[in-house]
Amino acid sequence: MSGLLLLAAAVQLLAWRFILSRAFPSPDPSPVAGHTAPVSVIVCFRNETAGLEACLRSILAQHHPHFEVIAVDDNSTDASPGIVRRLQQTFTHLRLVTPGPTRPGKKDALTAGIGAAAHDILLLTDADCIPATPEWLTRMTAPLTVGAELVLGCSPYQSGNGLLNRWQRFEATYVALQYQGFARTGHPYMSVGRNLAYRKSFFRRAEGFTAHAHVPGGDDDLLINRHAQPATTVSVTHPASWTYSRTSYTWQAYLRQKLRHQSVGPLYRPLHRVLLAALALSHGLFYLVGLYLLFTLACGWALLLYALRAAIVLGVYRRHPVRKFLGGDAGAGFVLLGDALLAPYYLFLAVATALPPGRW
Repeated sequence: MSGLLLLAAAVQLLAWRFILSRAFPSPDPSPVAGHTAPVSVIVCFRNETAGLEACLRSILAQHHPHFEVIAVDDNSTDASPGIVRRLQQTFTHLRLVTPGPTRPGKKDALTAGIGAAAHDILLLTDADCIPATPEWLTRMTAPLTVGAELVLGCSPYQSGNGLLNRWQRFEATYVALQYQGFARTGHPYMSVGRNLAYRKSFFRRAEGFTAHAHVPGGDDDLLINRHAQPATTVSVTHPASWTYSRTSYTWQAYLRQKLRHQSVGPLYRPLHRVLLAALALSHGLFYLVGLYLLFTLACGWALLLYALRAAIVLGVYRRHPVRKFLGGDAGAGFVLLGDALLAPYYLFLAVATALPPGRW
């Protein structure tokens, strides 16, 4: 058992030291300005009266000389389309697209929005998101003006009260550490559709969502997983480039969303599945075997390895961009507790993916 703990600890220490720790460099090395190019911002919505106007106004107020905003109505049954039409009276660069009946998921709505886009540079976000600053659009698209074709952004959750809000913020931070860390080490495998930019030529070369049109999810991660090239993929992690999203209001809604995302994991490239499985398995074994060894003569070694890993983990979470992403109310105790709870949490998700995924 001691050997198993050493193996799990080795994988974890290497991952945190050389992959996850690189996710949020300070300062962010991505370009902050290039040759300004026209941009099409695409926002898909369905029954979003609560946040759609705030989202669109924050985008329409961006500091960029030439952009359009395409709001795609994905079969809303409330007053959401009326909000867009009212804003169109003030903002001439806001367009409303209504694709008609669509399949579960938002791939059809996104495809319609991309097809209607007037420009090659596309910036995607969700209707419940608010850009962190008026520089969001410029920062997220700057790499696309100097040779990149895909930009992976970040989208933390808004701080709020309650355990569910704090857990979603913590888990989203860990996910960002993973996908941005792997991207910066040459293995881009996913991003979040709440803050993602690419060229229309990249989307067309990938033949859109055709390869995975049969599954509702994966409009962001499967497209990236199958077609992203390290040489033309850029991570943008500066806080000014983030979008903030609302957390789910209930555990049921949150878990339904997570299971939908988790359900596309088996469609990842084999290498990415192996890397992510090794990270998750070593995480679980580190805690499981370590807990067992606490009641044996090897407890000293177990505690030493835990302390070493905890020091590295806390060092990553205490860096300014990561701490800001997580939220200022998260101390060392919360981070270490959340890290321990990730092991049974991901085990639960792995088992629960056998259930039918929810609809978007």
